[in-house]
Amino acid sequence: MTVIGACGDNCFYCPRYIATQNGTADDLEKVKELWVRLELRDPAFPAQDLVCQGCRPENQCAYSELRACAREREMDTCGSCRDYPCERINNAFEQSEIVRTRAIRVCTPEELEALEKAFFSKEINLNRIHFGEDEL
Repeated sequence: MTVIGACGDNCFYCPRYIATQNGTADDLEKVKELWVRLELRDPAFPAQDLVCQGCRPENQCAYSELRACAREREMDTCGSCRDYPCERINNAFEQSEIVRTRAIRVCTPEELEALEKAFFSKEINLNRIHFGEDEL
């Protein structure tokens, strides 16, 4: 199963999304600890604020400008856009690579594998959509 966000992230593998689906506070606390290690959140950030139901307007998102652009163009993902790849999505790819480099240093192999599937494959996911490849 895949749940590809506008930016190409695969929600199905996202620790936030999984923790939300599991519905336990402990799972969200583990995600918070991971996000802090990755320098994505401050330690004082409430774990409950990480609840995420996937790519939706009400969710806090690192790529809200991409989501807004896709919505304005009536597309589910950037990969469906005739202007793909654009400067905005290329910036998102660069940001993902920065976080990936950090993750290699601070994550367990299992965490890194999950992050690779969830976030660090966004360009692969969007290319598949853009070029009409069937299998994600």
